Amino acid sequence: MDQLPGTLDVNRDDVAAKIIDGEAIIIRLSDGTYYSMDHVGASVWSLLEAHGDRAATGRTIAAWYRVPPERVQEDVDALVRELFAEGLVVAAPARAVSGGGPVTPSHVGPYASPRLNIHRDMGNLLALDPPTPGIDDLLLKTDTDEPR
Repeated sequence: MDQLPGTLDVNRDDVAAKIIDGEAIIIRLSDGTYYSMDHVGASVWSLLEAHGDRAATGRTIAAWYRVPPERVQEDVDALVRELFAEGLVVAAPARAVSGGGPVTPSHVGPYASPRLNIHRDMGNLLALDPPTPGIDDLLLKTDTDEPR
């Protein structure tokens, strides 16, 4: 992809993600591929999820980590290319992003270029016991409509 979209959104139809202890844990539901990003990557993910603005994400990360904005934007763009290629984010029209709310850095320490770690071997394990978002909200019923 030569031209990156300015506004992105998490591919909510195929992605389950959570930030845990400063690490972004992401699962592509269609095939069980597991992804992780530490610290800076988790902060980038949080910002993209909240507002989707790629340029604003770069500026915010640069301010948090006190790193030249040009360097950070190159790193953010490289990460976004990977996220886009993996189908974890999609292009979104401006102001149509589904996230929101304030974001704080997941960890502020030394800056390191964000990296997307891909664990394709988790698919077989997750196929045995797939994550099912919202399953706790469902009542499984028998033929007599009695909750189990």
